[in-house]
Amino acid sequence: MKTASPSPFLDAELMWQPLARVRPPDPLRSWLAEGGSLTRRLQGHGQFSVEPLYQKISRPTAVEAMLLGLPMGRWALIREVLLRVDGQPVVFARSVLPLRSISGANRVLGHLARRSLGAELFKLPRATRRAVWAAQVPQSRLPLPVSESCWGRQSLFIKRAMPLLVAEVFLPGLPR
Repeated sequence: MKTASPSPFLDAELMWQPLARVRPPDPLRSWLAEGGSLTRRLQGHGQFSVEPLYQKISRPTAVEAMLLGLPMGRWALIREVLLRVDGQPVVFARSVLPLRSISGANRVLGHLARRSLGAELFKLPRATRRAVWAAQVPQSRLPLPVSESCWGRQSLFIKRAMPLLVAEVFLPGLPR
């Protein structure tokens, strides 16, 4: 892990809106609306890798807790990674996994290291995506220098009846 603390992504709540209400630029629409495995789609563009940045049991933000149906103050595994294609960072991802969601048959979700969470979510039994929100993320909230604000999506998944939240911010190097 490279950072000892979460990214500035946490500093203030983003204005997440239902995906149907936002108007991102054309090249990003298909990425934001991707219903299948983002990992699989990125693998189709070159050598895919996961760079862990941060992983710790911590408290989710107030909005994250609300979206997960967690009482305030409950703990979750917070994981932040960069997804790379051919060495180029293309997605910053933040996952919030309530502790009850990484027990039993879902235990593997809490021990991914350099593996993709997406690859696990789409293994049988596949997780279901219950909701998708989108937001424009200011460059100051990202853990690497970018020249512009970026679009992201946040999805509520259910895997074996347990909730988890995944935010993915699409970086300027994303294949178009």
